[in-house]
Parts: sequence; C-alpha cells; structure tokens
Amino acid sequence: MKNIYKVVLVMTIVFSSICLFAQENISQQYTNNIMYNVSVVGAVKNPGVYPFLPTSRVSEAIKLANTLLDTINIPIHVVSNASKRNITLKRNDEIIKLDLLKFLVLGEENSNPYLKDGDIIIVPVIKEQVQIFGAIANRNEEELPNYIELKKGDRISDIIKLSMGILPGADNQNIEIVRFIGNSSLTESINVNLNLIMNDPESKENIILQNDDRIYIREILEYHDKSFITLIGEIAYEGTYAIENNKTTLLQIITKAGGPTEDADLFNAYLQRISKEDLRDPEYQQLRKTRDEDMSHLEYRYMRNRLTEPNGVFVKNFDTLWNNKEIEYDINLKDGDVIYFPAKAVAIKISGEVANPGLFNYDIELNYLEYIEFAGGFTGKAWKGKIKIIRAKTGEWINPNKNTKLNPGDTIFIPRKERFSYYWPYIQETIAFITGLATSIIVIRSLMSPN
Repeated sequence: MKNIYKVVLVMTIVFSSICLFAQENISQQYTNNIMYNVSVVGAVKNPGVYPFLPTSRVSEAIKLANTLLDTINIPIHVVSNASKRNITLKRNDEIIKLDLLKFLVLGEENSNPYLKDGDIIIVPVIKEQVQIFGAIANRNEEELPNYIELKKGDRISDIIKLSMGILPGADNQNIEIVRFIGNSSLTESINVNLNLIMNDPESKENIILQNDDRIYIREILEYHDKSFITLIGEIAYEGTYAIENNKTTLLQIITKAGGPTEDADLFNAYLQRISKEDLRDPEYQQLRKTRDEDMSHLEYRYMRNRLTEPNGVFVKNFDTLWNNKEIEYDINLKDGDVIYFPAKAVAIKISGEVANPGLFNYDIELNYLEYIEFAGGFTGKAWKGKIKIIRAKTGEWINPNKNTKLNPGDTIFIPRKERFSYYWPYIQETIAFITGLATSIIVIRSLMSPN
C-alpha cells in the first residue's frame, strides 16, 4: 500500500509540473502576441503608426520610423537635423518631454521610457544649438567643433556632460564663451572658471547658454608632452627614447643610450629633423614653382643641389661632441628627431662612366685615378675633365688631383659627356649679345661720322 501512495505522489508532482510549465508557456505566448500601436511623427523618414512589443522603448520607435522603406503610400520626409533633445511623448492626456541624448550619452533611463499602447512620439527639428571646441572627451579625430542641440535652460555644465566631460589636459580656469550680440555679427567674450562650476553647479559662473554660443575649452600648453626621438645603428641600445622637447640634449641622450659602439662611424653620424620651422626654405619652395627656363643659371644650380641634399640633416659634429665632450657642439633635441650612427665605411664607391662601377675596398695608398683603373678604366663617354669626389661626411663635391686624399665612404663620380645641345642656349645668348653689341657700335659710329 505504501508503494501505491509513493507512485501516486510522484505522478501528482510530475502532473503539477507539466501543468505549471504549460501555463507559463501559454502565458509567454500570450504576452508575445500583445503588440502596442505607437505613432511616430515629425522629423522622421517614414512617419506613421507602428506595432511594438511592450518591452520596446521610445528610441526603438524612432529608429524604426527612420529605417523602414516606403512600401505603402506614406509620404517620406527626409530631415537630417532631427532633434534628440526636445522630443514630445503624448500619452493619453499627459505630455512628456524627453531628452533622448541624455539616454544615449549618459544612460538616463527616464529619458527613454518604455512604450505604451496609443503613445504618440513627436520628433521636431533642431532649432537651436551650441558649438563646443577643444579638450572635450568625445571630440572627433579631425578636431572639428561638436554641435550639440540646445535645450531651454541649458547651462555650461549640461553641455560639458553631453560632451562626455573634459580631458585631463584642459585649462579649467580659462573657458571662453563667445556670444553673438542680438541679431548682429558682433560678439562678446565671456570667460568662466570651470573649477568653480564643477564644485558648485549653482555658481553664477555656470551661465545659461544661448543659441549659437561657442564654448572654447583650451588645453594646457605641452600638458604631459609625449615627445620622443629615435636612435638607429651603431649605438649600444638603439630604439626610441622619451625626451623633454627642446630641453633634452644630444649628448644626454647618447649617454643614456650607452654611447656609440666601436664600429660606429662618428665622422658620418648625423641627426635628421622633421620639424617644419627648421626645414623652412622659402627660396627653394618658390623655385619649385618656377619653370627651368625662367630661372637664372645660379638659381637652377641651387635647385639641383637642394634636390640632391639630404632633407633635414641638422648636425655632423658627433666625433668632437662625444670624444671631447665639447658642449658648444651639443644641441637641444626636438620631437621626432632621428639620430643615425652608421658603421665605419670600408669601401670607396665609383659611380658613372667606368667599365665596372660599384664598391671597392678602401686603400689609403690609392688615389682616385688608381681606383678608376681598378674599376676597368673610363668608358668612351667619360667626361674626364669633370670628375668629382663626393665626400661621405660633408656631401661636398670637390675637383680632385693626384694628391687628393680619399676617405672611407667617399664617392668618385665620372659624369657622361654632355651633348652639344646642352650648351646651345648659352651659345645663343652669347651670339645674341655679341650681335647686339656689334650693331650698337655700328650705329654709334654712323652717328659720329662727319658725313
């Protein structure tokens, strides 16, 4: 008998569980089938009445009204400046003002309530706004001003909150509000202390904003400046090093990096700078816009030299600076500087009109003509009278002789003979000058002749 009671009890429990599950499932299906009819009108692409679940919010209704295609005869109103801060929700006889931006930025749920059946959402266009510039948290990559819709009664603190606050480097004591005076283009400047506003939102500094106000939040100059330089080549610890811009010196950073290695060629080490103020060359920039035929001979030569010079090479006194610690050769470093320590050169480069141009082992006993012989001698097009030695250290072009000492890394350049046409413009100018001079002499003699 006891076993029967146990079986009955177990069956009762199972049956009850099944009933509860079925009831819950039916209830859930019933709930899922309930749909609210909500109207969305105003500055949306497709105003109309839409069905929503009871778990939907105002923002979802507005989003749906802006994404549905015009599948029925509903007029489409494409409004790009739809308001997010002055939305009206009509619910029965109640009018509710919503600031949807506060939900999207600050997560204020009461600004984005759940929908109810029969709700009417009215989305107006933006009529008033302010601009905020500078050290704000949500500034865009292009550092353009942020436009924020203005709501009646907004103060400085309200707009800063909607900008996700300010950056740590902001100059809180020097906030500027630029305001138009009436309907004119004249403006007035209002300076406020943001520290006072943050400590007391009711402070008189926290003024009510007006349409078209511009808020400027400037950054503290060189706040947490992240300047760095790079060391490359024959240095004990090459890599990137933090510096204080325009304060850390070249000698300090070389010492910090462990100094040059034994293989470093300090005579040819150099610093390359990308700083715009150090690379400014107005004459060169102007010549780049000038046609070759409009340049003087000297201007053309200058232009050609600038094209071949390494850009931004700033200093080449590393040997004297490092070995003798002569401070007059030390310089202050700037953000982005790159310092190169090449390995000691062991070759001479021969370029141009020789049989086998290339690199040749350095021999202190050889002159430039003997190196040319090692390279197979001149070609038939070699311009022997215009041979140049290009110094590796200075980049200087010199006219060599048999006694000219070569240094490792130097280049022997043998140019090709220029065609006659290269000189023809100069010959024409000379002929024209002589012809004009001769004509002038003849005219003067004829005028002075007694006949």
